[in-house]
Amino acid sequence: MTRPTLSVLLAAAAALAACVAPRGPAFADRDYPGTLLPAGTFATDLLWQQRITATWGEGAQRGFDAAVQKQAAVLTVLGLSPAGYAGFVILLRGTDVELQNQAGEDLPFPPRFVLLDVQRTFYPWLPMPTPRDGEREGVVAGERVRERWADGRLQQRRFERLDATPPGTITITYDWTGTEPSWQAPRHVVLDNGWFGYRLTVDTHAETRLPPPAGG
Repeated sequence: MTRPTLSVLLAAAAALAACVAPRGPAFADRDYPGTLLPAGTFATDLLWQQRITATWGEGAQRGFDAAVQKQAAVLTVLGLSPAGYAGFVILLRGTDVELQNQAGEDLPFPPRFVLLDVQRTFYPWLPMPTPRDGEREGVVAGERVRERWADGRLQQRRFERLDATPPGTITITYDWTGTEPSWQAPRHVVLDNGWFGYRLTVDTHAETRLPPPAGG
């Protein structure tokens, strides 16, 4: 990562991928439908420091610290060990996914799963301009996307597959209480994945704008 500071994203599915997924048959990329957007689709270069809490099953829960950075055409998700060291790093360069894993064991989910949840939560999905108030919807890559806005800030986003495979809804709720006015992400986000039955709670502690990368 370039100049660790603070930014605006999530390492949400990172919590799931690192410590939540059930042990058993390996997942394949095709098991989680969705289309990754190019990393540079998110316009602002930022770094976030976050606490991720994942819940699943009959009340099972686990949390960890993470950092997410978007700079130029690269999106980076960093999962931290309890000692604060990098356990794994996932990079999206354009649309190419790269995993650097120092956790000592394989991730039970493909890194693409992590990036999909990051983008579903924080990336723009429907055309600009965004409404100040009200609801809107559109279809993106075989998924119906619905948004609700109030006072110029996103309050909820929902994803449903047009082919109902898998059935159900991914619902993301945004809580802007106490968020710094200049931030592009709220302090508190909850992603309920009705396709796979897990919840990711993302608390952002800091967001920092990043300068352009060296050499442009």
